[in-house]
Amino acid sequence: MKTVYFLPVLLISLWCKAQDGLYPYAEKGKWGLTNKKHAVVLEPQFDSIQLFQGDYARVENNRKVGLINGSGKIIYPCTYNDMPIVAPNGMAVAKTIKGYILLDPATGKQKGSLVFDEIPSINPLSKATNLLVVKKEGTIGLVDMNTGNLVNKTLKFDDGEFFEEPSLKNFLIVALDGKYGVIETSNGKEVIPATYGEIKSATDGSQDLIKAITDDERVVYFDASGKVAPASVAKAAQKVEESTNHDAAALEGSEEKKDMRIYKIPGGKWRVVIEIGEFQRPGRALDSVEFNGYSTLEYLSYREAQPIPGMIKAVKDNNTGVIDLKGNVIVPLIYDDVKYREDNFGHYAFIETRVGNRVGIIPVETMKELKKPVLAQVIDEDVNRKALLVQTAGGTRGYMDKTTGEIYIPGYRD
Repeated sequence: MKTVYFLPVLLISLWCKAQDGLYPYAEKGKWGLTNKKHAVVLEPQFDSIQLFQGDYARVENNRKVGLINGSGKIIYPCTYNDMPIVAPNGMAVAKTIKGYILLDPATGKQKGSLVFDEIPSINPLSKATNLLVVKKEGTIGLVDMNTGNLVNKTLKFDDGEFFEEPSLKNFLIVALDGKYGVIETSNGKEVIPATYGEIKSATDGSQDLIKAITDDERVVYFDASGKVAPASVAKAAQKVEESTNHDAAALEGSEEKKDMRIYKIPGGKWRVVIEIGEFQRPGRALDSVEFNGYSTLEYLSYREAQPIPGMIKAVKDNNTGVIDLKGNVIVPLIYDDVKYREDNFGHYAFIETRVGNRVGIIPVETMKELKKPVLAQVIDEDVNRKALLVQTAGGTRGYMDKTTGEIYIPGYRD
């Protein structure tokens, strides 16, 4: 049974576009909302405002959590210990002293009387059906987030996990005493008995299937209606899986990769080498170039597929900039320092320039100065807004458009 990791501190409404008309900003330690015209939509009053997901954002005061909508209206006050889930319709799961409850955006209060003990550590919310897996007294239940009611009150299983494939949205993988099966989400009816050692999704190349594996490695395929698939479909699914495993093994076996290394050599010179090798093993040089006239050269970034594959921090006469593998100056040597910053997902990459205690930004995709060194720091990124969270020299915090460099903080001027 595969595990889909769930981050309980994040709002879950992933199939909605982000609310891109509002921007959180902080003043004197409190957070409010502004818009693209820099008008105050919500006066700073919260200890924190999370990024909008869909039309909602999680807010916090005095370590208690609430929710606001895209108009800045408080939907749920900051009276809850946590609010790990918010559905696209505004229904939310909140943690109280008694346990987890459902909240109704129409009233701002609890919907129904259901109280449950925990949310499974696996992904508890079906993106396709808006159903929630909850657990009470060691067994799971399915809750319809639209009504707040249990789909079936007699579920007997230890755990449950939704399939990721939309075509399998009507099914839930369930666990009972270390065995796995499948039920229908609409009524809790058992489609595949919980007698298998593993349940996972599969495909024959044209349709999604359910693959059930017994303890003795016998495999049974089921189609999207829950019926046993014909032998021809099972055979096609096996071929697809064999091909996929072969490709994955080939990719895993290819551990060699190119990288850039910089060496200081006699005579005040530097040698930049492109090497290919395995992780933590000496590389084999493919190409090298020598540079002269710099007091310092340091590695910034090497990405073979990028327009500028190698970027090198260069210092000359106590001024710092960036050069490429051919020695071309791509960031002028006029700064006190430069750093290369990127996230782990490839959403953004930029050169952070510094003069004194102020920083600026040069996006790698354009290599043109987006913001001169006037900021106190760049803190984080909002992927949906295409904006960076920054702190100004005056101490306020807010979001800066990654294309225009405009900072959405009321009254702010560079």
